[in-house]
Amino acid sequence: MDIDHLTHTCKTALQMSRQLLSSLSDGGRSEVHDEHVVDISTQGDRAVSAALAELFAREKIPAVLLSEESGRTELSGSLEYTIAFDDIDGTDNYYRGRGLLPHCTVITIFNSPEPIFADALVAGVIEHNSGQLWHAVRDGGCFLDGTAVTASGRTSLDRRTLLIIDHYISGGAIDRFAPLYDTAWIKDFGASALHLAGVGSGLFDAFLSPAQKSHELGAGYLLVREAEGVLTDWDGASLDDTPFDFDRQTPILAAATRDLSDALLKKL
Repeated sequence: MDIDHLTHTCKTALQMSRQLLSSLSDGGRSEVHDEHVVDISTQGDRAVSAALAELFAREKIPAVLLSEESGRTELSGSLEYTIAFDDIDGTDNYYRGRGLLPHCTVITIFNSPEPIFADALVAGVIEHNSGQLWHAVRDGGCFLDGTAVTASGRTSLDRRTLLIIDHYISGGAIDRFAPLYDTAWIKDFGASALHLAGVGSGLFDAFLSPAQKSHELGAGYLLVREAEGVLTDWDGASLDDTPFDFDRQTPILAAATRDLSDALLKKL
């Protein structure tokens, strides 16, 4: 399919998800309890998942659809793409935040039914409170609300380096992160998609996660790469040839530059 059409569909889906959550108001924050729920899920998660699945089916994209809420669906018998999305990244922020804490919807379109990360073709993230929308197109750049953006370009690791650390971590990872707290300015906003998109647009200098879900990582990979940033595992290896497994968690580092990435990996 035409890449412009896929990009338009991705952005339309993200904007629709925000409109839907807004229309649900406080009812969308009602918690859902069933055997499918791993940590927390809401009526908003379920509604966005169903609406996105319906939109992609209506567009007749020959794709495997992967969603945290809906699982795996094949939209056509002749599969050419994979569409992976997280209905609401930062559900706890949505549930508790009263419109103050960031939460996002994330979409990645790969041009393969059995993709590696390098197959990421189009990706997008929308932050629902602000309505800001990031998107990236392979070899076409990274954009925030339609304007081309790049990573911050920061090379040095010091107290002016804004580093996001995902604090959903085990004791062993805490020990590894300890040396960074005297070195960088560290925060965690509770939404990985925002952290990754933020590195891609210069909002943050780097993001570390010991167990990044693939739900957001596909989009983050493309956003950071197209913004001239660096995204690797904790051994400094590229994810280009790594199979995209929607249920996998990967230790990752996203950074504005190779120099900053090397300095952070050395600290780890």
